[in-house]
Amino acid sequence: MSDLRRATRDDNAALLDLFGAVPMQGDLVLSSQREPDYFRLYDMQRGETEVWVHGAPGQLDGMGTLHVRDGWLEGRPCRVGYLGDLRTRFSARRARGVARFYGPMLEESAQRLGVDAFLTSVMASNATALQALVRKRPGRVSQPHYALLRRFSAVSIQFLLRRRPQPSAYTVRRATPAEVPAMAARLDADHRARPFGYRFDTGELEHRFAHWPGLRVEDTYLAFDAGGALVGCTTAWNPEAVKRYRVHAYRGGMRWVRWGWNTLATAVRAQRLPPPGTDFRYFYLCNTHVRGEDPAILRALVEQVYADFHGQGFHFFTLYQDAEDPLAPALKGFLQRRLDFHLYAVTPASRPREVFPPGRTGFEICLP
Repeated sequence: MSDLRRATRDDNAALLDLFGAVPMQGDLVLSSQREPDYFRLYDMQRGETEVWVHGAPGQLDGMGTLHVRDGWLEGRPCRVGYLGDLRTRFSARRARGVARFYGPMLEESAQRLGVDAFLTSVMASNATALQALVRKRPGRVSQPHYALLRRFSAVSIQFLLRRRPQPSAYTVRRATPAEVPAMAARLDADHRARPFGYRFDTGELEHRFAHWPGLRVEDTYLAFDAGGALVGCTTAWNPEAVKRYRVHAYRGGMRWVRWGWNTLATAVRAQRLPPPGTDFRYFYLCNTHVRGEDPAILRALVEQVYADFHGQGFHFFTLYQDAEDPLAPALKGFLQRRLDFHLYAVTPASRPREVFPPGRTGFEICLP
């Protein structure tokens, strides 16, 4: 543990270098970028953040972050943790060595911060992380326990052909500031019932509009039924001030996909795919509530978002979808790209927990 320490603002340049240096491999090679301030993504959130690093100042070889906030579990207030941003410059074998530091750190942090369980997401194709973190290792008595909560996908709706919203039983329009309390009330009722929900009853939504860069009430969409009741909401948020995805290379079949896409995009006046060395332009759907998990409500919201943002310079927008999600029919017919993940609940080795309540979790896909 002697080389493991808490990072400070003085480590910002080294953190940015290490965080952005580890690309996601495949036919499309991407990396996450957080310039100019690695800490800003966490500063904008309520709660407490600790960034742990391994290595000498200016020469980091490993990093990881934990964030703790207030939330709900089994209908009761609790402290919710999130583990993320695990990066290492080492080979898979040495990465597992760095991962061993997480056990004692998690044990101490959980006790000190009053957290019973942490969330973490791992890309389903990341065999190295799954082996190093999730698989039980003989003799590692302090290894945290990973309970698989959900398999989910980050679903990206691609902007290509222009679409008009189809007739629906629900009316969708943009929100006004006066409607924020009603939206917060719907999100509060929703998240109280979710495992690891957010505390919208204590000003979470108002905080987001005030402190998330680029998050605007006017980019929030509300859905109403025939009787005028608010039945759904979502906000389109462009995160470019705090994180971006940079393209490093198109390989294999993605070279042909890019050629075909750009040819058609030019003809229909859509955004061409970014050349290597530049970033995708995209946004997330967040602050999402759908009454009764009704896919028709989400469909109405997504269609209006697509129609409004097509031609505005974005390549896609991303939303969360569970495996066997009842809302999945809402996305039928849209051009989609999916990235699969596992969502785990992580508990200290001294008090492992395997079973958690069912249902949609409070995990917010735009924040990791």
